[in-house]
Amino acid sequence: MVFDITRPQMYTEISGATTLTKLARVEFGRTPDELMVFSDFGFKMQIWSLTTKRAVEIKDPKSCSSSFSYRPKTGHLALLTRPAAHDVLLILAPNTYDILGTWELGTVDARGIAYSPDGNWIAVWDTASAGCRVLLLTADGHHFKNYSLPEDDLNLGISNVQWNPSGECLAVGDHDGKITLLRANTFVPQTMFSHPATFEAPGKTIWQEEIGQSLCRSYTAAPQPAESPSVASFPATKEKMSGVTLMKFNASGTLLASRDAATPSTLWIHSVHTRQLFTALIHHSPIKSIRWHNHIEDLLLIQCAIPEPIVHVWKASWSYPQVVRLPLKAPLGQTMATWLSFDDHIVRLMLNNNTQSAIGQIRLDGQEMAWKEDTGYQDGLGPEDMFDEGNSIDLSPVKPLERGIEDNETPALGLSTQLGHSLEVEDTFQFRRQGQAAT
Repeated sequence: MVFDITRPQMYTEISGATTLTKLARVEFGRTPDELMVFSDFGFKMQIWSLTTKRAVEIKDPKSCSSSFSYRPKTGHLALLTRPAAHDVLLILAPNTYDILGTWELGTVDARGIAYSPDGNWIAVWDTASAGCRVLLLTADGHHFKNYSLPEDDLNLGISNVQWNPSGECLAVGDHDGKITLLRANTFVPQTMFSHPATFEAPGKTIWQEEIGQSLCRSYTAAPQPAESPSVASFPATKEKMSGVTLMKFNASGTLLASRDAATPSTLWIHSVHTRQLFTALIHHSPIKSIRWHNHIEDLLLIQCAIPEPIVHVWKASWSYPQVVRLPLKAPLGQTMATWLSFDDHIVRLMLNNNTQSAIGQIRLDGQEMAWKEDTGYQDGLGPEDMFDEGNSIDLSPVKPLERGIEDNETPALGLSTQLGHSLEVEDTFQFRRQGQAAT
């Protein structure tokens, strides 16, 4: 279902499943009016237009989470497919998604693709079993260069790839816990960052989280050389990957934050300009996610895997990092932390789960302010229209099949598209009302 939060009484249902396949993943496309629906087993993907109520269907997409990338500004779509025993790259036109070109990549099993932010390059990285191997392509899909390590280098392969915001640098994280920075245009190694168990940052402060007697959390300066707790220190943590699992540049591309699965509670922040460790933050629990602020380049939001409504905030100019506790009620379940709006002196962040949310405010000088609590989501949603399989265009293979909806044709399942018509639907929130009545 797709809900319109500006008009809560309206939502749309899209049925992309069949008797043999189910929906594996759903994401928004290049615009809020496009929805990408992936079937399981790499059977097909559909790109739905929420305005025209039509879809483009492409068969045999790769099932990896980074199987497509939009080119900035122009909106061309680069998509990884596997129609047979080899990987094929498709370049699709904006809006219409006509196929502009196809290229066989020669990869063993490509795991991801990413346009550079300036739109000049495409990076495709291979599966870890193929070693450390990245294909660099031009914007239209032509092969330019391969980056790989010598065959005698026993590297465990690539785990993560990130462009910096300007597209001038490509960071390649591997399963050995190292990050290699490649300069665009030449794509030769510029520098390498590692994540050792014991480390120091001369002239810099390494922060360590402490829990006081009243269970209050705070940061203190750790003695150097510092030691990162290994993954064995967290027996309840089940790491599914090894090596660099989190890696993100800040808005200016001057700082790179990363997390190594071997030391899951330590966040490393390296300076790209000095090519040295800028600082590190050692926590009591494994790090779940990190988010740089989009406009304040040295402000970082850190969320750890703890059963408490707590987030950690770091800023380079602060005397010490902040620990912010928000008033979410237990049980929390899966939570997500994100940045909200900001002004000249105040930044706002939100922590939410599937039933409640809370907003915290922090002054840019590091002082925590009052928070706001949201009691939950509201009921009263109703259907607008529904999409189904019969309203799609098949663009696999290259020659498209043209099919659409006539002007006088009723939308799928005969649902009215005019808001306000009576229509019986299942009450999604009836369990909440029953619970309130019982109490």
